[in-house]
Amino acid sequence: MDLEQRILKLVSSKNSYIHDDCAYLSKSQQLVSTDTLVENVHFDLNHFNASEIAHRLFVCSFSDIQSSGGYPEYALLNVSFPTKSFKITQQIVKFFKKLLTKYNIKLIGGDTTSSSKIYLSSTFISKPIKKNKIINRKNAQVGDSIYTFKDIGLSKLGYLSLFKKQYLKKNLLLKSKDQFLKPKIINYSNLFNRYKINSCMDISDSLYFSLNELSVQSKKKFLIDNIKDISPLLLRNFNSNKYFSLVLSSGEEFMPVFTGKLSNQDIKNFKKNRINVIKIGSVQKGQGVIFKELKNFKDKSFNHFKNTYSNI
Repeated sequence: MDLEQRILKLVSSKNSYIHDDCAYLSKSQQLVSTDTLVENVHFDLNHFNASEIAHRLFVCSFSDIQSSGGYPEYALLNVSFPTKSFKITQQIVKFFKKLLTKYNIKLIGGDTTSSSKIYLSSTFISKPIKKNKIINRKNAQVGDSIYTFKDIGLSKLGYLSLFKKQYLKKNLLLKSKDQFLKPKIINYSNLFNRYKINSCMDISDSLYFSLNELSVQSKKKFLIDNIKDISPLLLRNFNSNKYFSLVLSSGEEFMPVFTGKLSNQDIKNFKKNRINVIKIGSVQKGQGVIFKELKNFKDKSFNHFKNTYSNI
């Protein structure tokens, strides 16, 4: 168990409010999600501009609320920064407010204080949602299909191109850097509410981690037999080992991996909204995650307590 999981276990023990990536307030029927970005852990000022930092802060909580079946209505913003960083911090706040306006989320407060480097924390509060409409990690059902969205893997590739100086073709370089620095914001909550989604998790650590977490919490076997269709662009440009490594271990993609039963028409409806859903496997009796297309995968996902952008 890593450090993050040990802390989560400590605070969540016998806590009826905590629900996967969000807390749930039963009296007001609202989901609450909070995220923190720290300079030189989640971003550094040599590679990220104010717009990209604000974007990352926004998408973290936005994605958590959506993967639980809700849509954010209110936001809180806490900012800590040194005097020398006032100008860029001010720009970050302005860009963050623009995103809130774009997605019809109201900023209702927050706090500021001084610090040795930039710390940012956002809290999103959802529109009212009935408890039986919340999507969690433990309800995958035998017979469910397993789905995710297209093009996972680009975020890690962008990270490698920036910090490890990996050479890439121009088109691939631009797409991967864009996904890493400014992860795509996908608005899918309305579609999730239309269909029977039994379990879901936001891919912030990696697809590999998320699949294992869903399997463990649901106490079911996840048979994964279609990783190759997730990212055709990466499949065309890399050998199979590199491809699987990118797709399975890429963190901070902020897309959902979920289980349920979607018809072909349902998937077409997602596509009409410019969301490409990929069926990657099925839920079965048993335990563990089985990958039919590969063996001996070594997980190299991003870890906030081991890898930072200032020490790699």
